[in-house]
Amino acid sequence: METRNDNTESILKLIKLPDLLSILNALFGFSAILIVLSGVNEEVIEKALVFILVAAVIDGLDGMVARNMECSSLGKYLDSLADMVSFGVAPAIVAYAFLNVYYTYVSLALCGAYMISGMLRLARFDAKETRFSFSTNLSLCGAPPHDPASPVRAYKKALPKKLLEKEKEYFEGFPITGSAIFLASFMLVFIELHLPFYPYSSLLIALIGILCLLMTSRIRYRNMRDGKIVIPVGIVFFMQFFFYKFVPLHFVYPAAVIFALSVFYICSPIVRVFALRK
Repeated sequence: METRNDNTESILKLIKLPDLLSILNALFGFSAILIVLSGVNEEVIEKALVFILVAAVIDGLDGMVARNMECSSLGKYLDSLADMVSFGVAPAIVAYAFLNVYYTYVSLALCGAYMISGMLRLARFDAKETRFSFSTNLSLCGAPPHDPASPVRAYKKALPKKLLEKEKEYFEGFPITGSAIFLASFMLVFIELHLPFYPYSSLLIALIGILCLLMTSRIRYRNMRDGKIVIPVGIVFFMQFFFYKFVPLHFVYPAAVIFALSVFYICSPIVRVFALRK
């Protein structure tokens, strides 16, 4: 008799609320790409960047909802695919459209490197998540944990409990979502202040290169999923969307706040090292 499982159910029946948020995240990223493809000017670039930041807010909501509600077997894969669209492909295309006029080959190479770095960062994160899930569920494999030959015992010996807890507390490499927020907020400040294309475009190119290195590095960044951190940051984001929609003249201020927060997060490992030395 055939048992009922995820393989026999309609894919639509598998989708839960966190999955819908992941899909919405991807749609905003896709919309940012489409907007830029329709024509390139400051207004179009600005709108695309706001869409990327909206996708970041939805990604944060997705994580909070997923931790408090039932998740489907599709959840982890949908989340990573949505992140790749909204925070890997979309920022790379927007940055390329912005820089392409004067830096055709350099912008093509760096924006391609950004997308690849983001893809590698997500792949490494998913691989670590799979390893962590394996370690926490290994006792279901059938071998008794006291048996010296038990894979449970062997794996626990290889990965101590403190190490597993540290894996959950910290990310390895700068998160792709943080990279997209940093780029989008910097470009918004750039556009809103009507800064001269030179030398700030050169600075943007340098920042993209730095983000590529940070995403693929082994530097540990604290997991920002704590509600005490996510909620205030979310409020700042919603303030930005309010200013964008209703008070466009002062839109630069929340964009600058988001940029400052993302800079602090990038520098947080240095701050942590100095704090531990005291």
